[in-house]
Amino acid sequence: MKNVYFVELSGIDGQAACLDSLFAALSDALGKDKLEELKEAVYMREDTASTFVGGAMAAPHGRVANLGDPLLVFGISKNGIDWPTDEEKAKLVALIAVDKTQVAAYLSIFQKIAKWHKKNSALLDDADFSAIKNSIERDMR
Repeated sequence: MKNVYFVELSGIDGQAACLDSLFAALSDALGKDKLEELKEAVYMREDTASTFVGGAMAAPHGRVANLGDPLLVFGISKNGIDWPTDEEKAKLVALIAVDKTQVAAYLSIFQKIAKWHKKNSALLDDADFSAIKNSIERDMR
């Protein structure tokens, strides 16, 4: 998969600051208008229900009109991000952006992430940025 980015989330413990860091990684790829559309979609989804999926992972996502190829940003946090409270901590946050017309693409990406997580969840115990990044790059091709 192309358009995959990685962000080390050191010194960040809150959901909003985490999302800001992930959005910033996409600012060049998306441009201002599409980035705002993605932010709105992601925050609306989080307001509906948390995207914390368990196992120290969250998968916020949003659909954007005329996006083209999907975009994916993995944020990795050694200490975990409160998602949405300090009772649930995400060490891996996978921000998924897909075109509004590509629902199947979102499902396919999420399936790949879930498969990776099932196989490699032990990597989240130490949350070593390089080890997780290398594993995702190898398995998400």
